[in-house]
Amino acid sequence: MASTLKEIAVSLSRKQQHYVNNLTDESPILDNMKFEPSTHGLWNAYEEVSHINGAGFVDINQPLPEMEVDSNLKKIDLSILGGEIFLPEDKGSVIGISEYFGKKVPVLLKHAGQTAEKKIIYDNFLPYAISNGKAVSSGAEENCYSMVAVRFVDGEVTGLFSQTNINQFGLLDSRPINGGALYKNADGVLGYGLRLKGYIGMQLANKDAVSAIVNINQNNIPTADQIDNMLVDAKATPSSTYIFCHPKVLSMLNQYKGNVLHATNYEFDINRSFMSWNGIRFITSYNFKNGTEDAFELA
Repeated sequence: MASTLKEIAVSLSRKQQHYVNNLTDESPILDNMKFEPSTHGLWNAYEEVSHINGAGFVDINQPLPEMEVDSNLKKIDLSILGGEIFLPEDKGSVIGISEYFGKKVPVLLKHAGQTAEKKIIYDNFLPYAISNGKAVSSGAEENCYSMVAVRFVDGEVTGLFSQTNINQFGLLDSRPINGGALYKNADGVLGYGLRLKGYIGMQLANKDAVSAIVNINQNNIPTADQIDNMLVDAKATPSSTYIFCHPKVLSMLNQYKGNVLHATNYEFDINRSFMSWNGIRFITSYNFKNGTEDAFELA
């Protein structure tokens, strides 16, 4: 069953909850995404449907039509999310080893979450929409923004994590380098080290679930029809689809307030309101580039 990273962490330990809270603190897309276990630890095998011949109506006493689903078997590798931090011996004797790592790890995890989210946006969602002909241009040629609609589908459009790694070490494995004893780093300095490592990935296997509008700026704001069509291209449903964009893009759409752009209270968070387009919720993230995207060339 697909779960958010926080839901997965809650089932593991308080330590894992703390790690994931820091990881997703400034990465709202990562925070709301669903994740599923990979099929083979560090990689995932999946089928991408290429053709469906489904059920049909026939007359009484007539044979039923033959149904078939053609698919292509594919494989995707997970990526490593993590890093190492080094504390020189002399600094450690003044600050304290546990105190030092206790303060630095949350900052590093927050940065790791931002890095992962940028990769998901610019290496996964946008290229996938563009390559499948599911992106349109708003017309800007410089200082661009983009927005993307993603419908999460179990087994097709989902985040991935290594169940093997979780069973052994948790979602994020924190481990002292050299068993916590002194060692020399690459520069020959004695000190202490800590390593954080996890395995996550992104699977995109449904061409009708991700769409985008690119080349947006203040003088080239998407039309209502373009946004409607973007949601149609992703076959958007309120229960499974989000519109991701930079906060400034949402501000540009204020002209549509009261018509198709509404503030909505959702059941899971009745004390907060979220902007939505005909029921499809916006999630804004500062991990989108702030008007510094190059204009995308679309076929």
